[in-house]
Formats: sequence, C-alpha cells, structure tokens
Amino acid sequence: MTDSEVKSMVVRAWKNARKNPLPADNKERSKRWVGALAEELERLYENDDSDIRVFWKGREDYDEDFEIKELLFDVSVCRCKQTVSFHQHAPLYFVDECLWLVESELADDSREIVVDLSKLVMGSSQRKLFVAGVPLWKGRGREEREEGVRRMCREVADRCGEPLYFCFIPYPAIWNEADTDEYGVSLWLRKGSHWHKL
Repeated sequence: MTDSEVKSMVVRAWKNARKNPLPADNKERSKRWVGALAEELERLYENDDSDIRVFWKGREDYDEDFEIKELLFDVSVCRCKQTVSFHQHAPLYFVDECLWLVESELADDSREIVVDLSKLVMGSSQRKLFVAGVPLWKGRGREEREEGVRRMCREVADRCGEPLYFCFIPYPAIWNEADTDEYGVSLWLRKGSHWHKL
C-alpha cells in the first residue's frame, strides 16, 4: 500500500464520518470517525485470501471466534490463524500478525494526545496511524497548531516504529461549519527523524 493510498483511505473515512445526519454529541462524532476508518480498513482487505479481521469498539457485533469487539487499540487490523485447544481439540483463533494499529484522540488535551500515542509504542504492527484533532484555524494558525503537536509528539513518535502516519482532522464540535471540508484532513509520515507531509 502506497502513502497516497493511505491518504485516500483517510480522506474517504473523513467524508463518511461527516455524512448527515451528524450526531449532536461530540463523543458520538468521534466514535463515528473511528468506525468510518475501521470500515475503510475492512474494505482494504475484503478480497484478501487470508483471515484478516478488523477490531474496534463500535462494531455492530462481537467477533464470534474471539468473542470481543475491540482488541486493545481504537482499531486493530489483524491476520489470524487457528490452533486447537489442548483438552477438546476445539479450534481457537489467535493473532498471527498485526497489519494496522490506530489510535485517535480528538480532544484539545496535550496529555491525552501523548498518552494515546504512547499506546502505539507498545504494539507491533506493519503500519500505525495516529489521529489528533485541531481547531478550524485557517492558514498559518492551523499550521502552527499542527507543528506544535508534531513537535510535542516527536520523541514518542520515534519510538512507535515505521511507518507511523500522523493525521489531523478538525475537532468534532466544528464538523458542521461551512469551511470544514477545505481544511479537512492533513496527513504526515514520520520517517527517520523527520515529518513528511503527504
């Protein structure tokens, strides 16, 4: 998957999250964003022959083999395999490989951003994505805000492994403002010790 495909996936999720009717509650809007991202990741792997599963809290139903919805992170995309129980030789599924780990923190709280990004340090995955919220400042104001958050997160990001994608979307409270589309998604890649805008 190329960086431009990752960006296209995130932009599609952003558009889907904002479809009307929008929930009035910001927490529900944040859940919708995570769900839209998870659904895009499901589509990405729907034709894959191996057993790939997408876990997130907002799933409609539990994964019947794991008997859970969410697996440690806001979204986890996992290739799964099967073993058998030692007693009755019943099939048991396990995570063979993690393809994506996603954490999203849309609140205006530096501590929460750093804590949630730290979760990605603990996980092993082919790719990781972190999403932070920004107020709908235009031009230089938004650039300064994103730069400040990236600077604050630099040391944590360096411990997440590569590739780490870092996405900014507007705070849920301002999703219905007229020019939100124009300033919708900003996606960065942490490579080496530098941020690269995609």
